Amino acid sequence: MERPRTRRRADGSPSARTLLLTVLGEYVRYAGDARVWSRAVVDALGACGTGETATRRAITRLVQEGWLRTESTGRWTALVFEPRLVALLTAWTHRLERAVQETPWHGEWQQLLLRGPAHDRALVAEQLAFEGFGRLAPGGWIAADAGGVGALKELLREQGLAPHATWLVSRADDDGELVARAWDLAAVRAAHEEFVGRFDGPRAASDEEAFVLRTRLVHAWRGTFERDPRLPGVLLPSGWPGLVSTKLFIDTWRALRAPADRYWRELARDPRGCGKRPPDRP
Repeated sequence: MERPRTRRRADGSPSARTLLLTVLGEYVRYAGDARVWSRAVVDALGACGTGETATRRAITRLVQEGWLRTESTGRWTALVFEPRLVALLTAWTHRLERAVQETPWHGEWQQLLLRGPAHDRALVAEQLAFEGFGRLAPGGWIAADAGGVGALKELLREQGLAPHATWLVSRADDDGELVARAWDLAAVRAAHEEFVGRFDGPRAASDEEAFVLRTRLVHAWRGTFERDPRLPGVLLPSGWPGLVSTKLFIDTWRALRAPADRYWRELARDPRGCGKRPPDRP
């Protein structure tokens, strides 16, 4: 599945484009919707410290790239998700849900052997990592979590690479050695520790603060679990910080959910007939 390009600012904070995708996924698509007023998105990112010009530029680019389309109703503009954005954000939600669950383990590895030019393999390498696969060798990946296999098979079909792929289920004599070869667990550990360091403490005193904190929490957690191969506990080092970061994410998200949703509902209400908010620019 193709993904829109995202980037971080020079100071490490998320860009307008990245925050936009987080808001669309967390507050619109997660609620089962695929349409939102443009003004609501501008105000939401404004609460997070992103200026209107940067937000509208990010919206325009997603429209130009075919992720969104616009619909005008009088002086107001709605953003409508294209099917590919619905599919992407749904996949992100499913991956997030798997990230807070224990990976079942019966001693079997999911294995992908992908033939073909290196360029073709590079097209799917990012999504393989996103689904928890580690590379053993050029063209060879493994995962303990089978939850992303279906999405990867669909991606390979979309890219015309399915005829070059062989899927296997295998066992290893030394699972620990396999883990050490396929993943840099030190880097994964650092990502979890960074997440805990950022979010173990901050609290929200208002609905708006809850919205901002939840948005940044979900964005940071997505960046953390994208690096995590979702290995079962028996294959992880003792004192693994992923257990702490997962509980922190769940507890904090639950505490912020109601006040953040209240703030978002106020932003996202139908602006037609309401004289308090300025109309969208043409």
